[in-house]
Amino acid sequence: MEKVNCLDLNWCQAAFYNASESEAITDTIKMNQVHSADCLYITQTPKEVPSVDALITDKAGLKLAVKTADCAPILIADTYRHLVAAVHAGWKGAFQGVIENTILKMIELGGNPQNMVAGVGPHLQIQSFEISPDMRALFPCTESHFFTEENAQIHFDFDAYVVYRLRRTGIPTIESVGIDTYSNPDYNSYRRNPNNPARQLSIIEIKEV
Repeated sequence: MEKVNCLDLNWCQAAFYNASESEAITDTIKMNQVHSADCLYITQTPKEVPSVDALITDKAGLKLAVKTADCAPILIADTYRHLVAAVHAGWKGAFQGVIENTILKMIELGGNPQNMVAGVGPHLQIQSFEISPDMRALFPCTESHFFTEENAQIHFDFDAYVVYRLRRTGIPTIESVGIDTYSNPDYNSYRRNPNNPARQLSIIEIKEV
């Protein structure tokens, strides 16, 4: 399976790569992803890998990368401001507000959610995301529709939850590829193989003129 292109824009390129395609990719700007709600605006390659879960830039030629193996990679572009973001959203980061914090930072930089488009890459889908009662108890009753319970098993609709968090920021155009990393062997999955350190990459970059 080849990379999945997203955000069909003439001024930036964005794609979700599978496991094998990711191995050949170089010259990316990565994060030391710590399952936080922290984001960082950059205008050049950082001297040290930042411990954040989202990167934002308006400078051409910077390949912002998210590495995942079950968490949700999110690529966002402001089509008017020409501002892009790469977001690592594990369930903890999404719950803590990494998506909203990223959009707020983009607004501070002159962006507008109404002008933004977002793509959500491969991650755990509901059929593969069994959770504990303790995790379920963290979420408010108003979000109970993201969970199903059958035969004493609780499953989390992480895909719908991520899209929900994106949509409530005001972004009108959101697309999720709907690929389950656990059941699809083209992708690395921590839940399927916790001893495999490999990750697939999702990349967004403003094109150089």
